[in-house]
Amino acid sequence: MGKTKYIMSNGIAFSERKDLQKLRKYATKGWIVKRFKKMGYELEKGVAEDVIFNLDIRELAENELEEYIEMFELAGWEYICSSYTMHLFKAKPGTKPIYTDKETKQEKIKNLRKPVLLTVAISMALLIVSYIVHSVSSGLLSTIFSTIFLCSLVITVPMLMTLMATYYHSFRTK
Repeated sequence: MGKTKYIMSNGIAFSERKDLQKLRKYATKGWIVKRFKKMGYELEKGVAEDVIFNLDIRELAENELEEYIEMFELAGWEYICSSYTMHLFKAKPGTKPIYTDKETKQEKIKNLRKPVLLTVAISMALLIVSYIVHSVSSGLLSTIFSTIFLCSLVITVPMLMTLMATYYHSFRTK
């Protein structure tokens, strides 16, 4: 025990199913997911197990987490870890999925979309303001806002793609 490995996520908004299948494949080889880690997962070497994974996206108050975990455990899901609003669970194959109907799937996508939408709004505003200030100024001020523009562009483009992916998945589940 004690050996750890990091694997990248394909992006929850883009390919949640692929991520969860990848975690299952690693679990059958003895690499057990322990926590979310910067755009991916940290795995620890352990006993191989055939388990399925499910991800719930829900904002919880600190005092709600214990009851929330207990509810999933009663349904056969073992809590693994959380990061912000994402909560990862595992269970034996054949356990009833966390999301079984269209309404709950839609709710999950909306919960995923909320922080992305906020980030897109802020980065777009920063992008527009920095472009305008860069265009009307000169010298050091223009250089500073040019740099801010490029940084916000780097954030805005992937976040827009993520936002579009959530709308795409929302459309597919209808």
